[in-house]
Amino acid sequence: MRRIKRKPAAAYHHGDLRQALVDAAAAVVAKDGVDALKVSALAERLGVTDGAPFRHFESRLALLVAVAEEGAGRMVERMDAAAAGIEDPLEVQRARGVAYVRFAVEEPGHFRVLTRAEVIAASPRLQEMSAAFETTLDAVLGRRHKGASSPELVFRSAGMLAAQALTYGLARMITDGLLGEITASQAERLAYEITGVLGVGLGAER
Repeated sequence: MRRIKRKPAAAYHHGDLRQALVDAAAAVVAKDGVDALKVSALAERLGVTDGAPFRHFESRLALLVAVAEEGAGRMVERMDAAAAGIEDPLEVQRARGVAYVRFAVEEPGHFRVLTRAEVIAASPRLQEMSAAFETTLDAVLGRRHKGASSPELVFRSAGMLAAQALTYGLARMITDGLLGEITASQAERLAYEITGVLGVGLGAER
């Protein structure tokens, strides 16, 4: 009987298989979307047994969380680096938004996973990173403030929420192919121009 040769799981030492699974999962999602990700297919792709991935991840969701957390770390690094040295609050927000969109275009696998609600819900780390967004939303809706927030706080928070919605929407439109073939540099230019228009509105006298 002919035996199928597979790379033994032991060949991936010092956590190599874990990272290989994260990288392969991100690549699949980037090409075919989250729903196309199958752990068994990843195992076959990496030449290991079907059970080998589950020595590192207890479930498909756990693997997705690992992809998302890795992507979130990279995204934050890029956004922080883009805003470093900028003093004007509007320009800081603009720089971070542009970096966010460019990250989504350059690493669509990570971006698509880290924006999934079920993945965020399964990750305390991602929930902690989302705390600032929740605070902004609370201010706009008047939650946790014993009634309505001050007009100034609502306006400022609404502006931040608008910027987040704008950059997220643009990133999704590009990664979902709704704008056709867009390069990373073109995405960056689009994000820069669009966030500039938003900045004009936020800087207007009230």
